[in-house]
Amino acid sequence: MCVALAAYFGTARFDTSLEFRLEDSVSRKWVWDATARLQDRVSRIFFRSDAGPIPFVFTHLKQGRSTLTITAPGYESVFVPVRLTRGANRLAQPIEMRGLEIPDLKGFVVFEQPSGGGIIAQLRPLGADGRAVQNHPCLDIRVSCRVSIQAKNGVPIQEPMDSGSSRGETVFQGSIPWEWDAMPETVFRYTARIPGNRIRPDPSLYRVIDYLIIVPDPRGITSEEMDTLAAQASQLEKTDELEAFLDKEKGRVRYFLDTSWNVKAREQ
Repeated sequence: MCVALAAYFGTARFDTSLEFRLEDSVSRKWVWDATARLQDRVSRIFFRSDAGPIPFVFTHLKQGRSTLTITAPGYESVFVPVRLTRGANRLAQPIEMRGLEIPDLKGFVVFEQPSGGGIIAQLRPLGADGRAVQNHPCLDIRVSCRVSIQAKNGVPIQEPMDSGSSRGETVFQGSIPWEWDAMPETVFRYTARIPGNRIRPDPSLYRVIDYLIIVPDPRGITSEEMDTLAAQASQLEKTDELEAFLDKEKGRVRYFLDTSWNVKAREQ
């Protein structure tokens, strides 16, 4: 069945054209490196707008039934049947592209900075070559962490240490929210935030933060199931127990652990 088109007349009223928009199904922003094909027309799509999807137009098309095909790295391909009439045609709704993976993802590293009593954590996906993956689908990840006082011999440290320190008392443990930055110049797009009002007050200066990042395969797990899985996983403190628990979900999710030492507890 053909997708409904809104037909309208423009300046080129006798040329058959199709206008459409693309958006990532999670972020509702642009889709990087998409290739759209319709009849003998091909368009390669990169950045369009950080504000949201804006239209693409194919012109000089043949009237009748056709299929608009869209592919992009890390996304599920989309095939949209259309019926083109003479003049300008427009898809009434944006085409949603579902992200399946961050291509070549091998891990994450996290960088922090204190902010307003809380901590901002920048999540940086890495490829197999050890380099950052900058442009990728917005997957509906889950992030949790444990924030501990950094100590040596049971006493909070007063300055950064490269070795010899350990985790002291836990001042926060649980899931944390993240945001997606669609600005073209942004290098790393996931930013998580540990709210200050959820961190137990303590005068110590440095923290150790242990992160768990769960990356779904949306073909095998729902958002609700991800919530349940992340909530259960965030309560497991022993690494071997956590890994055993998440290994049971192989094929539905991937998970990554990362630890940051010498994280400042507050702005100085």
